[in-house]
Amino acid sequence: MIKTVKKGVIFNLMVAVVLLFTAIATAGCMSATKIGDVMADSSKYEGKTITVKGTVGDTVWLAAADKGTYQIGDGSGKIWVITTQPPPQKGLTVTTEGTVQSAFTLLGKSYGTVINETNRH
Repeated sequence: MIKTVKKGVIFNLMVAVVLLFTAIATAGCMSATKIGDVMADSSKYEGKTITVKGTVGDTVWLAAADKGTYQIGDGSGKIWVITTQPPPQKGLTVTTEGTVQSAFTLLGKSYGTVINETNRH
């Protein structure tokens, strides 16, 4: 004997499946940290992995060293990102993930704040 399934049950099942896939797809997404927050209190973020999203400004690529850097801004501030892949084109909007660190240390004092990129979206 074959039972007839009501249209409402099928619709509810389809909605549940779509919601489940949406939840799975967004579970790994990290929210972006405001660059201004990082620059205002860099010691709070030192050594932590963060995600920032913004527009690419100036870029530098040292092909001989396979390293480069690019500046990214999100309206709240700007920060330099150190990368081992060619920097994105100026004007593009990118999301990057990386570890916050001081740009350099001289006589025990840290100067500047950068992100050491581990992943770019």
